[in-house]
Amino acid sequence: MNSEQAKEVLLLYRPGTDDRQDPEMAEAIEATKHDPELAAWFAQHCVFQEAAAGAFERIPVPEALREQILSERKAHFSLGVTKRIALAAVALAVVVLSLSLARFYTKPSENNEFANFRTRMAGMVVRFYPKMDLETNDLATIRSFLASKGGHGNYSLPPQLAQASGTGCAILPWHGKRVSMVCMNSGKNGTPMKPDLFLFIIDRKAIKHPPESSPQKEVVSGLASASWTSGDSTYVLLASGDAAPLPLNL
Repeated sequence: MNSEQAKEVLLLYRPGTDDRQDPEMAEAIEATKHDPELAAWFAQHCVFQEAAAGAFERIPVPEALREQILSERKAHFSLGVTKRIALAAVALAVVVLSLSLARFYTKPSENNEFANFRTRMAGMVVRFYPKMDLETNDLATIRSFLASKGGHGNYSLPPQLAQASGTGCAILPWHGKRVSMVCMNSGKNGTPMKPDLFLFIIDRKAIKHPPESSPQKEVVSGLASASWTSGDSTYVLLASGDAAPLPLNL
C-alpha cells in the first residue's frame, strides 16, 4: 500500500472507535510508521476528527426540545423561540465545521528551502531505512530503473563516489516532487549489500536556495553530508558509520 492509497483509507478513520480492527485500516496505519509525511498528515487528520467530534458534543440541546422528545408530543405548533435557538445553534455548528474543514484541507504553505530538504532526508535515514523499490549492486541497472519510473536516471557521480557499489534505489515524495534515492556501499563496513552512503537527487527548481557546484559539507542529524548542484539537479550525499567523513573533492 503506497502513501496515496493509505490516505484514501485513513480518511475514513475516526479516533476512539474500533476502526483499527479493520485489516485494511490496520495496514494503512502501519504504513504511517514508515513514511514521515504520511505520519504527519495522519496526526493532523486525527486532531481534526477529535476537534470536530468535540464541537458537536458541545452543542447545547434546548430544554424545551428535550422535553418535547421525551413526552412524544405529536401536536404541530409554530416555530417558537426555543426552536429558533436550536436551529441557530445547529447552523452555527455547521458554519464552524465548514470553516474548520476548509482550513484543514487547504494545502499549507510548503517549506521547500534546501536546508529543510536536507534535514528531512537525513532524518529519514536516521529514523528508519527506507524500503527500496529495487535492490541491486549494479549502478547501471539503478540508473535505468530510475529513468523508467520518472526519476533521475541521468544523475552524475563524482569520481570518488563512482567507485562505490550500489545496493538499491527508491523514488520518494517530497512536497509533490520526486526524489531519487541511490543507496551505495563504500566497502568499509564489510557487508556488500549494507548501504552506508545515501545519495538524494531532486530537481534544482523544486527547492529554494540550492547549494552551489562546490560541495557544502556539514554534519546533519549526526550524519556527514555533502551537498552540491550540477546541471538541473541538486544532490545531497549522506554517510553513516565508517563511510564518514566524506572524501569528496569536487
